[in-house]
Amino acid sequence: MVESSEELRLRGNSFFSEGNYLEAVKSYKECLRKADGDKSCQQIAYRNLAQCYIKLCSYDEAIKAATEALKILPSDTKALYRRSVAYEKIGNLKDSIVDAQKLVQLEPNNKAVKDLIHRVESCVVQKREFECSLKGKINSMFSMLTDEKSPVDLIETALKNLIALIKEEDKAAATEIWSHPSSSEIFGLINNPSSQITNLALVLLENIMKAVPTLSVIILDKMTLKYIVGRVLSPSADASLHMCKFLSHLMENLTQIRAYQKARDAAVELAKRNKSQAQSFLPKVVYPPYKLEAELEGPVEKILEQILRVTNSYRLEAAARDILLQLLTWIIPSETGIGWSKRIVTAEGNLERILEVAAATCSQTPMESAGQSEVVGAKSRHKHLLEEASTKEGLPEISRGGVLKISANTRMIVACLLSRLFNDLRSDQDRQHFSRVCCEFVMELLTDKFIESKVEAAAVIGTLFSGPYEVGSRVLATEGILEGLLLLSQSENLAYQTVALDTIILATNKKDKCMAVINQAVPILRALYKSPDDGVKVRALLGLCKLGALGGGDASIKSMADGSTVILMKACRRLLLGESASEKPENGARSDATSMRWAIDGLAYLSLNGEVKEALVKDAALLNAVYKVAALGYYDTAFPLVSLLANLTNSFVEKEITPEMLEIAKFAKQHIPEKHEADEPKVVTQRRQKMIDAGLPTCLYNLTTKLVTKTSAAQPQVREVVSRIYLSCSECVDSRGLLVSAGAGKALLNLSLEDNTDEGKHVASQALAKLTITADPRLTFPGERSLEVIRPLLQLLDMECPALQNFEGLLALTNLASLDHKHRCRMLQEGALPKIEHYMFEDHEELRHAAVECFSNLAQHPAVVVACGGELPAEAVGGVACGASGSEVVKLLTLYCYDEKDIFLVRAAAGALATMSHDPGILHKITQVDKWKEKMEALAAHPSPTIQHRAVFLLRNLIVCGGSEIARDIVDSRLVELIDYLQHLPDISDTDALPPEAIVLSQGRPKAAVREEAKSDRKKTRDIASAAMRKLIEYGFIKQTQSVNP
Repeated sequence: MVESSEELRLRGNSFFSEGNYLEAVKSYKECLRKADGDKSCQQIAYRNLAQCYIKLCSYDEAIKAATEALKILPSDTKALYRRSVAYEKIGNLKDSIVDAQKLVQLEPNNKAVKDLIHRVESCVVQKREFECSLKGKINSMFSMLTDEKSPVDLIETALKNLIALIKEEDKAAATEIWSHPSSSEIFGLINNPSSQITNLALVLLENIMKAVPTLSVIILDKMTLKYIVGRVLSPSADASLHMCKFLSHLMENLTQIRAYQKARDAAVELAKRNKSQAQSFLPKVVYPPYKLEAELEGPVEKILEQILRVTNSYRLEAAARDILLQLLTWIIPSETGIGWSKRIVTAEGNLERILEVAAATCSQTPMESAGQSEVVGAKSRHKHLLEEASTKEGLPEISRGGVLKISANTRMIVACLLSRLFNDLRSDQDRQHFSRVCCEFVMELLTDKFIESKVEAAAVIGTLFSGPYEVGSRVLATEGILEGLLLLSQSENLAYQTVALDTIILATNKKDKCMAVINQAVPILRALYKSPDDGVKVRALLGLCKLGALGGGDASIKSMADGSTVILMKACRRLLLGESASEKPENGARSDATSMRWAIDGLAYLSLNGEVKEALVKDAALLNAVYKVAALGYYDTAFPLVSLLANLTNSFVEKEITPEMLEIAKFAKQHIPEKHEADEPKVVTQRRQKMIDAGLPTCLYNLTTKLVTKTSAAQPQVREVVSRIYLSCSECVDSRGLLVSAGAGKALLNLSLEDNTDEGKHVASQALAKLTITADPRLTFPGERSLEVIRPLLQLLDMECPALQNFEGLLALTNLASLDHKHRCRMLQEGALPKIEHYMFEDHEELRHAAVECFSNLAQHPAVVVACGGELPAEAVGGVACGASGSEVVKLLTLYCYDEKDIFLVRAAAGALATMSHDPGILHKITQVDKWKEKMEALAAHPSPTIQHRAVFLLRNLIVCGGSEIARDIVDSRLVELIDYLQHLPDISDTDALPPEAIVLSQGRPKAAVREEAKSDRKKTRDIASAAMRKLIEYGFIKQTQSVNP
């Protein structure tokens, strides 16, 4: 018997009621086949089929069935409901809520519909909250990373977002990313064909290690050292560079050396501030020495071993080699790293690998002027050996060269590394071992049959003289080495000649240790100075410049004929500007780092002479070329460039010669240095101004940021000289704006807080103070940077600093304290109040006045009022604690109000008391001062309108805030008559003569502005005096008369 579609539908309903959903599905499908053309039957069968699929958890099929039902009847509520439920189950809340909203419109009173839309909306809110949560964001990013169909740009975006999350949330985000089930996908991305994705994955791992350092070992194990080294030696310069940077971060997080240094520096700073401990001449251990954890020694040792192995690999790119050498420079020595210098130096082969890199720096010598045959012939010893080996029978053919790739900065970095390793060795035995290895290495090169090996030996000696000078001197003192160098300097090969000259010049840095070199080298230098090649000529010139600079700044010593130094300067000029007739402009010395360094070095020595200073500054083209050197980033040029600029601006500290010392020198018939006329203060000031107008501020900024900040050239002594140059420039008041616009604020902040000598930090802080005094600090230091200036300025309040630094520091802090509450809070948090208070008791008038002015501005903070004996509630202080001597400060300020000699001190003291006079506790302490009424009378009777204003403000607060007892004391004294007098003072007209005291207090200001200020103060004085009299009437101590202003 054939069943109809209706019968099949009813049978499906029966199966559904029994819970037999599979049979119900079959019946409904059969019904749909039979009901061809019966739309009503099809619609009911589809929606019932959707319900069956929901029961069977086949939600996609349920959506399809419900959609077919809605095609037939769009207002079918049951089909809409079932599709909405199916959407909800698969997590498609967007479509689910659309269907639910249609249901509400069709059946607004249906409880099931209301429950559905409430449930779906709750899910939407929860999903939105989850997506906005940290875990949700990370899940979203990992879904992009794990999706095989994700395009490259989407993966890059996901990685960048994960990096940004760690920077925002720090440890919480890093932990969540690491614990995510798909975190292993990150390690798959470091092998991605896209270099951008690989680099971003490495940066992500760097940030994870930084946030959670304990994961560093796990990340190292998963990446494997073999992979890291392989990528370091990658032929792709970009890949190699990024992996070297990653390796640097890995070592930093493994050893936690930065965190240790931060804690150590904080402990040292705290110990300096703690004056309560007994002083001792014996060194004390403020913080325990660094010690690497035992379980980390193995991984760290393996990494260092691999780094040292690849440093002399010809496969390593120059930029990557520099990064690895810089990593070794700070991670090994005890001063900045883990203290493994002895272990590294004594291990076999390590020192030789570093020296081999030093030997390769000979290839940086310019050879443009040499013939092409000479350039080709200047191969390294290693390349010769490789070529010989490749021609022998039985040996595999070697088709790759063995020349190390180096940059212009490699020699400087290697020299710095060798210097730090040598200086970190504690025993004489270890130092002798270091020197012995260097000597043997150089002798092996010198005795080699290839002439190129002798050139490499010269490069090694030059590097040693740039770094551990003592070792270089020992090597050069070895029999035969100096003679070999001098012989090499006379070679016909221009490249060899240049390298030998470089080494001789480096060896003549210290006069007391190089006289033997000079005696033998001078005749050769004079002969080579006649060379047609400027590269050789300038090196010979530099040697002669050193000879000519033996007298320093003493004008009475002339080691050369008059005018010779200017001629030598012009020779350096030609090389620096590339104006040699034997070189084309495009191949000029300006593009050659080594020749440029010698040109700047020569000018630095010559600039000790006054004539050269004036000639150089007048030469605009030469001065501009000198400035541009700072922007090139050649580390070798840092010290000579800094020395040159310091000589030109006379920034070095001159020893003061007292008349007594001068008389003793004359009596003992000792030589007395003479100052050149170009070094007179007026001439120096003009020269500085010319240099600033020509672009010195920009040069100094580039010098600070590119050469002497976190580089191998960033030695504290060099940074101190840069600080002194900035200070010299800041003494030109009219040019401080140029300094600020060129970034002097940022540069000086760096110099005053990091990697500088104590004296250098004070000098940089003094320059900051000068910039802060003459301009609005908010313009000089935009954003939050004005808050950072407070700490270096407080360094100037150290009792060991000169009085001028104390004074300028106080003036700068006065300006900052006047800005807003935030700056005053930071000053108190940094411990400014006790230091300022110390100078309030000083005998020096200027220091005392400046300290009281600073305190007056700082007194606007409630914490200062409480520290001085105020009675403000704890919540008014805002949790800021500061120490002061309480009533002693109030007493001191009250006494200063009676000072008859220093009108500036009276104004500052009256302002400070007036600022704090809203507090009853302060007012009570004022009344405890002996003869306080007489002092207030003198203050109120002062002829200066601005001091009168402060005095009557203080008296008004004594009456209003001090209570009736203090008010009665005032009525019983002559103070009430003075207040009455002040409320009747006439206006100051345009024809009235201003009091002399008002003019003195406003020195340097226009007379019209002084008069307007006096008028304003007079009006305020009358108003405040009237308010005080009305309060006395309110107390009932006096009766109102016609004389009291309403």
